[in-house]
Amino acid sequence: MTFIRFLKEKRLELGLSQNKFSKLINITQSYFNSIERGEVKNPPSEEILEKISEGLNLNKQDKNYLFYLAAIERTPKLIINMMDELNNKLNSKEKEVYSPSKEDSSNSIPLFERISAGIGAFATEEIEDYIILPGINNRDNNIFAVNVVGDSMEPTIKDNSIIICKKDVEIKNGEIGAFFIDDQAYVKRLKITQNYVALISDNPNYTPIYIGPGENFKAVGKVIKVLSDI
Repeated sequence: MTFIRFLKEKRLELGLSQNKFSKLINITQSYFNSIERGEVKNPPSEEILEKISEGLNLNKQDKNYLFYLAAIERTPKLIINMMDELNNKLNSKEKEVYSPSKEDSSNSIPLFERISAGIGAFATEEIEDYIILPGINNRDNNIFAVNVVGDSMEPTIKDNSIIICKKDVEIKNGEIGAFFIDDQAYVKRLKITQNYVALISDNPNYTPIYIGPGENFKAVGKVIKVLSDI
């Protein structure tokens, strides 16, 4: 995750344009645009970061993460490369101990990078890792896991949770699933009435997403388990 990506995603989760957000935090739109495009010579000052944090309504954890990402932007490339190399070595050792490969067990569940509980996004179709959960059999390869980013499904599904989904099963009215609308992916609660079909957030701060005629709408999988605080 980069500073620019984190900033843009949090702004979009609030449904704010660059113009509205820059006015909200009382800086010029051109300066904010240059920040979000990564065109400023130096990352924003702590004063500007405080304004951005306040405008994004960040909790303490996300605010610290924003400041951390900004600090990384200031770190020389050589040090970043050394840190990445060290992290890769540590992650490789952890995976040797804890992460099974697909070939190791028929119970292995593929873990994908992210799905959005907020503004729709499925960052990649490449498998990030494999996990095993007691009591869940994946011999038919119809179960997958995805990291969840965003708070639109809180308190049911917390930000940074992992959802376990099952493909090729019916998602009934009121149940939670992973869905695609065109090329955007969401984890939402399905609502079906005589008048409309919509994807609903459990967080009341988010408006329903109504499925219009002719839209490329697809259910990817039904959420069968949520892993939080792991």
